[in-house]
Amino acid sequence: MKFITRSAGFGVLLLAVLSCSLAGRMAKKGLEKSMNSKRADSLWSDVPRMDGLDDSPSEDLPVAVQLVLHAYVDLVLNSDKDQKEHITSDWILFQYNGKATDLTSFYNADRMKSAGNWTLLEDMKTPCVDAEDKGFPGSACLYRKEENGTHEGLIILALQPKENEKTAFVYFLRAKGTPKE
Repeated sequence: MKFITRSAGFGVLLLAVLSCSLAGRMAKKGLEKSMNSKRADSLWSDVPRMDGLDDSPSEDLPVAVQLVLHAYVDLVLNSDKDQKEHITSDWILFQYNGKATDLTSFYNADRMKSAGNWTLLEDMKTPCVDAEDKGFPGSACLYRKEENGTHEGLIILALQPKENEKTAFVYFLRAKGTPKE
């Protein structure tokens, strides 16, 4: 239930920020200060690469995607009583010639478990959400794992800009955090 409440709150925040470019610019500056985020050189070894993902030209991470990453870090990495420090994040962007919903079938729980020991978020029955029926042009898959005291979260976010467009943009967003001592 906490996940749904936080997600709804995040959705309202996202709409508010995107509706005003000045607020978007201010949010971007605040996000850059609060989260050390950089572009990865390649997809990580514990995340399988789906056929058809083409490297995308280098670009900055859009404010809306930064907000998703920031909210996910708060939701997953800071959801327990032990707030994390030393949170880092990295991301990579691909173009995919197909539907954003194709990713929900490829990045399933079994494949991600065997590829990198990724697990579902607490209270989630499936890792991927198809948001097209809610007016959002795309889908998202959410994972987490804990190894050697490090907590990690992974978001696979596929955005299809236009309904008839064949190209989707696929963001892989990864955040790591260690508990405060």
